Amino acid sequence: MLEPRFTLTREPTFLRLRWAPGITMYGRDVRSTISAVDAVSTMQKQPLLVHIGSMTRITPAARQLLIDDTCSTRTAVLGIDPIAMVITAFAYTSATPTQYFTSEDEAVAWLQEAAH
Repeated sequence: MLEPRFTLTREPTFLRLRWAPGITMYGRDVRSTISAVDAVSTMQKQPLLVHIGSMTRITPAARQLLIDDTCSTRTAVLGIDPIAMVITAFAYTSATPTQYFTSEDEAVAWLQEAAH
């Protein structure tokens, strides 16, 4: 059985998207996550915490979809090392406020400060 490429869960004040370790993210993956986020955000858009873990690569098509995406009110990207930060550096030019973190507590605090 194939492992899922990502999981999406609802937290009390934000959504949590967790990518499977070691994947290359393709455009079809981003379209799938956008559809999943839209499906659970029926009433209004919510902040999104994205765990990228040990992702290997993001293709140019996936990168552009992420830059253009507006399915969340803001996005905190949680990585584990400087390599992950380089992989996601493009996110700072995205259509919604986006920031990279290596601390989950700081990422969640940043997501929640917009709600107040």
